[in-house]
Amino acid sequence: MKTKHLLTALSAVVLALGIALAGIWYNAQLPPLEPGTAASGQDAEVLFQEWAGAFPDEGSDVRTIRTTLQWMAITVFCTLAATVLALHHYKPQRELGYFLLYLVILIAWAATVIRLPERGSGMVRFLRQGYFSLTVLAPIWLSAALTGIAPRTRQQKSLSLALTAGYVLLSLSTCPPVRAIGLLGGMAYCIGLLIAAYCRGDRAVLLLLFPCAATVGLRVLVILPGLELPFFSESIRFYVMRCARIYDIPFTLGCMTFVCRRFALQFDRTEQLARELDQRVADRTRALTEETEARKSMMLNIFHDLRSPLFAVSSGLDTLEAAPEALPALLPALQQRMRFLRRLTEDLFLAAKLEQKQVLLNEDCVSLSEAAQAVCENCRSEAENKGVALCAQFDAALPVWGDAVRLQQILQNLVTNAIHYTPAGGTITVHSWETEGSALVCVQDTGCGIAPEDQAAVFDRYFHTTANTKHDSTGLGLTIAQELARLHHGEILLESEVGKGSCFTLKLPLLAD
Repeated sequence: MKTKHLLTALSAVVLALGIALAGIWYNAQLPPLEPGTAASGQDAEVLFQEWAGAFPDEGSDVRTIRTTLQWMAITVFCTLAATVLALHHYKPQRELGYFLLYLVILIAWAATVIRLPERGSGMVRFLRQGYFSLTVLAPIWLSAALTGIAPRTRQQKSLSLALTAGYVLLSLSTCPPVRAIGLLGGMAYCIGLLIAAYCRGDRAVLLLLFPCAATVGLRVLVILPGLELPFFSESIRFYVMRCARIYDIPFTLGCMTFVCRRFALQFDRTEQLARELDQRVADRTRALTEETEARKSMMLNIFHDLRSPLFAVSSGLDTLEAAPEALPALLPALQQRMRFLRRLTEDLFLAAKLEQKQVLLNEDCVSLSEAAQAVCENCRSEAENKGVALCAQFDAALPVWGDAVRLQQILQNLVTNAIHYTPAGGTITVHSWETEGSALVCVQDTGCGIAPEDQAAVFDRYFHTTANTKHDSTGLGLTIAQELARLHHGEILLESEVGKGSCFTLKLPLLAD
């Protein structure tokens, strides 16, 4: 047991013993209930009536105080019971049911004391003894329910039932010492149960532990009169306290505080979940709005990109119809527009399939360096035609698991994009390496670079840099490349500086040997 838990447990035990010892000492300073002529073992109510008869004025005042305290205690218990019943109505919980049972027992016992103050017949004596036993058992049941230490398995429930039955028989014994030991054992068990719950890590149990210790300390003063101990003779004030049952109020209020705390935490959690749900709804609404706006923008871009080549082809055909001899001059432009239209159609179709998760990969062990080298060879003529130097350097094979065609498509998009944005006389460097279990291929150019405000959106559909340099692009190449990289459990990283160029790096998991 941790030192903190041990000190807390000792504090609760010391509190209970301290209240009991202080009560014994204070009781010794007060006038005793028994007149000098009373017989030993006589009923306390009879002794009280004899004392009240001997001192009429004081007796009348004490009766009034006793009755007032009795009804005040019943009022407190009834008010708490009504509150717990309302909570149970709106939020049925097993713990509230145990709390309500505990309060009903206290109310019934307090009413019995008012109605039948004397021990009377054997049935009345048995009823009073049984009630007091229940008032000791009820806190145990309630504490077990509130702390969650209640028996769960069949064996635990059987053992608990057997112990309860044994305790009831012990507490109903006609032998005062045996009965006292049973009652004290039950109260000690309740404190031990709460200490065990606290040691388990439930700090809120302190709301029950110390009020329970206070109630146990006061209950000791209720048990002592029946033992006829030579050092303890109950005083009138302590008898009034016993009749009013105000010693049960500390634990009852502690239970109410514990229950209110639990409901408050549930309300806080509900409010937190409501706020999180509102935030999720707001985020989802914003995402849907942005997606809708992006689709609208995409459709406008598609219509614009389709309209331009179709208009050029239509105009060219009209010109050829009027002047067939213009075919040699118009043919390159028409072919260029048709190639752009074909690329745009293919990119749109692939982007739609990627969005719908309909792209299937023909996966196998692929050398990423060989795939990059093949792409460089295919793009070298295009780079030379533009006057751009394409340099390639590959250190290792870099085996990865993926679709060779799709991986080449990713690198093709990166290299082609670098060629378009690199002016004549510039350089494009493609090199590969491995690091920390990843295979990387970097495509670095000396082009115009990408502005910082554009870098976050560079992989969005139909993105075009804000730089002055433009080229005949569909605006979907980098989007497709990034989506294909993610299908391969990788990503494309970007580093760029305006005026110095950009570096796109394909990062994929390296295949283990």
